[in-house]
Amino acid sequence: MSPPTLFQLAVKSLAQGIHEGKIPFDFNLDTKSSNAVFRELLKWDPKHFEKLKTHRNQLSKLTELDLRKCEIDKEGVLNLKNFKLHSLEFGILYRLKTKFPHAMNPNRIDIVCLLETVLNINSQKMIVHLGFHDMEECMNGWEENISKLFPSLQSIKIQYKEFNEQCHFSKLCNSFPNLRILDISYANGLSTLKGIKNIKSLQKLVMRDVRLDDRDGYKELSELKNLRVLDVSSGRRRNPIVGFRSLLESKVRIENLEFLDCSMTYVQEHELREFVEHHKALKTVVAISTACDNLSIPTIDLLNFVSPTSFGKCLKYAITNERDNLAVKCMKGISATLNTNYEQLNESEISEFLKILCYVLREAKDEETKHEAISCFASSDFFGTERFFSSCSLEIPGIVELVFKTWDNLKRPNRKFVAHRCVVSLFQRIVNFLRFGRILQNGLLSFIMDKTSSMYITETFTPYGDLYKDILMRANRFMSVDQYAAMCNNTTVIEGLFKLSHNLIQWNLSSHQQIMKLIVSYMNQASEDTLKFLVSNGQIVENCIEQIMMISQFPTKDSQNHLLHLLLVFSSVMSDEQLKKCYGGETVFSLLLIQHVEKPMSTNFQIN
Repeated sequence: MSPPTLFQLAVKSLAQGIHEGKIPFDFNLDTKSSNAVFRELLKWDPKHFEKLKTHRNQLSKLTELDLRKCEIDKEGVLNLKNFKLHSLEFGILYRLKTKFPHAMNPNRIDIVCLLETVLNINSQKMIVHLGFHDMEECMNGWEENISKLFPSLQSIKIQYKEFNEQCHFSKLCNSFPNLRILDISYANGLSTLKGIKNIKSLQKLVMRDVRLDDRDGYKELSELKNLRVLDVSSGRRRNPIVGFRSLLESKVRIENLEFLDCSMTYVQEHELREFVEHHKALKTVVAISTACDNLSIPTIDLLNFVSPTSFGKCLKYAITNERDNLAVKCMKGISATLNTNYEQLNESEISEFLKILCYVLREAKDEETKHEAISCFASSDFFGTERFFSSCSLEIPGIVELVFKTWDNLKRPNRKFVAHRCVVSLFQRIVNFLRFGRILQNGLLSFIMDKTSSMYITETFTPYGDLYKDILMRANRFMSVDQYAAMCNNTTVIEGLFKLSHNLIQWNLSSHQQIMKLIVSYMNQASEDTLKFLVSNGQIVENCIEQIMMISQFPTKDSQNHLLHLLLVFSSVMSDEQLKKCYGGETVFSLLLIQHVEKPMSTNFQIN
């Protein structure tokens, strides 16, 4: 996979900094930078649309705007008059009904009236691309009126349109004879492309998930001498469109066609070979998740799952073009390969797969795609092998940090919850590797302990208690002396251990004893500042008292002595109120009971 350019890296870095509030947005951007940075900001969070109001001067050169995922108010739409737009994706028109009642008549949108309201004269003259959803909501005759309002229009996207008696495809073609790009994806009720020959300058036709009822409906494509790109793919995971055979049976010959996307369709190998044979100018075919996954055709660049390099091209194509379903299909293919066929891969192929997975974690905006990448690291067999740990030892720290950062940035709670187990499983794989006496880079174990603890602290529902315990216990066992000393004052880890111990006591006393022993060992070397910080978290002291009360009835005294020791350690920095709560009433009775059964643990700390 080719690396990103310096400009692309700068754009992503700047957008992320603005999104996270680390970089003040107090500088003006040129046209190229405005378009690129604002596009990235909307990917981070569609609510950044509000910056068009608050940072109008900084984005004054903006010319491209995609509002498909934005929730916009009337003020935000009217604010578009302040920009000279060349490209506008409006998204679902239905959402604008209540905001512009004057554009209704009575149940249809007067799209011309709406656009005249929200766009200035310069934009009307300069716009070359428009995109809408739900065009069936528009008043009859919108096509001719739009073509008059936007004389420079070269590209139009009309998705989810219902073609019927009142809205003919041929009428659309006749109204926009100068189009270069036409997107009619997901259109229903379309039987033929008759009339498309009138768009003589058409260079790109996208008709994703469009089923033509007439087998000869594709014939006029042969008359489009300028058509370079054709997309007849499917975006559906179930019941994909069966249309490629009809395309062949129509005997279509698109003279200058260079690019074909037939992903997620029922195209067969012999059908694709036949199509390629009849289109000599064809350079690239995207056939992701088809019966042609393992096909090679020397004369073209075929994007499928035949090799790691091809996988990389597929994913980059899917992510760049926001084809989330295709990206997920690619990830599942990579996971399957690294789960069953990794022994057949050489070192360069393994390296390529690692680059692809990291690319997805960094670049994908779709959270399901990111989750698939996280899951691949956590569950594919290759990432638990000696080969992975030996050949990729230098990359492992970066991979682990990237996986955690990706999980931490997931926004959808249900997706983050599902991916939670995957991250913990990856951490477990890393520390389990150490049982063979291997050594990992300094800081990696500390990172794993710190993040494992923080995950356990911050998650509302934290299952897999034994899994957390095993990670923390094993990582602690293999740390260096310096790392151990630092861990004794890592309050995040210690707080996580306290929470874990409090949960384990309710259902696994043996694991609770192991965690308490580890906590005590840290406390013996903790600084006074660390102790004060922990005691300031009243919940920790409360948990210690509660645990003493709970286990005073148990026959084993190890956990009781650990808890007593902790209270003795904490007592030197406790407030008077906390001391009274710890050593009064039922708590002191339980402590005396422990003392009666066994001698108290020795301690160097004095109770004030």
